[in-house]
Amino acid sequence: MWSKEPLSLDVDTRGAEEEESKRRRAMPDLSFYQTRRAELKARYLSGSESAAQPTSTGGVDHLALICSDLDATIHFYTQVLGMRLTRIVQNRDEPTSTHIFLDMGGGNQLAFFDFPEKGPARTVRGVGSMHHVALKAQPEQFRALLAALQEKHMPYSLHGTPESGSVYVRDPDDILVEITTGY
Repeated sequence: MWSKEPLSLDVDTRGAEEEESKRRRAMPDLSFYQTRRAELKARYLSGSESAAQPTSTGGVDHLALICSDLDATIHFYTQVLGMRLTRIVQNRDEPTSTHIFLDMGGGNQLAFFDFPEKGPARTVRGVGSMHHVALKAQPEQFRALLAALQEKHMPYSLHGTPESGSVYVRDPDDILVEITTGY
C-alpha cells in the first residue's frame, strides 16, 4: 500500500567523503543569507517588545489538508501514527466532499478533505505551499512510533536520536510529516 520511493531526506553513507567534498565545492556563498537572518533577528526579535506583546490567537484549532483517498489517509494517521479519528462530516462548501478530523494532541486537530468530483491535482512546491507538518511527541511515544515504522517497513528518515530528534515520513499523498521529541 505504501510503496513510496525512499525519502529524499535519507543519507547514503557510501562515498560520503567524496560527496562532502563535492558539496563543499558546490556550496554557494552563504554570507548574504547569514547577514539577512541577523538583520531579521535584530529587527524583529530584539528588545523586550516582541516578548511582551501578547499573541492575538489561542492556538491551532485545525490544519486542513486535501487527500486523494480517505481510507488510506485514515489508515496512515490512525494505524501508523496512532492518532484518533474524532469526526467525519460533510464539507460545508462542497457537498460531495467529506471532512475528517484527527486528534493531534494538545487540543489540536488535523483535518482532511477529499474532493472526489475533482480528481487529483499536481502538487506544487514553492512560495505559498506547505513544506511539512511537524508534530510533538514524548520520548516514549517517539520510540514507539519508530518501532511501528520499522515493523511496517515504512521508509523514514531519523535526524538526531530517539531521545532528542525528528523522524520524517511521507503520508499516502506525499505530505511530509515530522515527529519531533526532546527539543
